[in-house]
Amino acid sequence: MKLSILIPAYNEEGSIAQVMQEIKSLNLSSCGVSEKEIILIDDGSTDKTVEKATSVIPTTRVIRHVKNQGKGASLISGIAHATGDIIIIQDADLEYSPSLYPALLKPVVEDYADVVYGSRFLANPHPRGMKMSYFLANRFGNFLTNMLCRTSLTDCMTCFKVFKKHVLKGIALESRGFGIEPELTAKISKSGFKIKEVAIPYKARTFKEGKKFKRIYSLGVLWAIIKYSLTA
Repeated sequence: MKLSILIPAYNEEGSIAQVMQEIKSLNLSSCGVSEKEIILIDDGSTDKTVEKATSVIPTTRVIRHVKNQGKGASLISGIAHATGDIIIIQDADLEYSPSLYPALLKPVVEDYADVVYGSRFLANPHPRGMKMSYFLANRFGNFLTNMLCRTSLTDCMTCFKVFKKHVLKGIALESRGFGIEPELTAKISKSGFKIKEVAIPYKARTFKEGKKFKRIYSLGVLWAIIKYSLTA
């Protein structure tokens, strides 16, 4: 089985090498994975993100955006080039660890889920380091998504997601920014795919550490929740 690892990245030279090293050291044969395809989507970086990533894993496939377009645009580009049987989204920072792949892959490999979300809230109601404003916005967005999409998820906005290839290949995605997360949830659930959640450890990073999600982006995410929950 082939695993495609999509890594959207924008100016992540401070963390990308460690992320790539963790991916490189993984042995996923026990999960049925015989081949790993790493796709780095460089979303207009002006630092050494690409150089540092490829120095660790030279076979990394790099897709370049000339200008910064956003998280959604990066994922759309990456999905279009993925050839694996399973696709996993791996952020380029250190909030989500590749060491958790076996736990996330298990439900898909054992064929009792088509989609798996790594939930930050399943085992810990208030993750370490998450500021109260982000926590409250996340909880409201999660409540709204569950109500409109008739789901019962604890973490709709998680960036740690695993999909069987056919799930994503059958969905037309539009969001260019962080609205991609609620769009994925809405379109997957409305297509009849059940989302399995797996608890993951999580510590939020600070803006000094490179956090990209600003409070103002919450408005775009809220609009995406409403738009795609009602139209998907």
